[in-house]
Amino acid sequence: PQAGRFYRRSSPDSPMFAEAGDTVQVGRTLGLLEVMKTFNPVKYTAAGSLPESAQIVRYLVDDASDVEEGQALLEVAPPA
Repeated sequence: PQAGRFYRRSSPDSPMFAEAGDTVQVGRTLGLLEVMKTFNPVKYTAAGSLPESAQIVRYLVDDASDVEEGQALLEVAPPA
């Protein structure tokens, strides 16, 4: 968890890593977090009570938005 800028795609002309409604598995990249010109992938993990696969309900931040340390980026639910 770090503060930085969150990107939902690898470049402006690339597709989004994931969209609302997508089912994701552990290890899937959901976005990139830029901190001091370094890009770190944000991947889905089944930490705590999260399931091995989940459906993205919605992103809570827009593409290229500044985010704070510990801020929630998206909402997930068990797959339908």
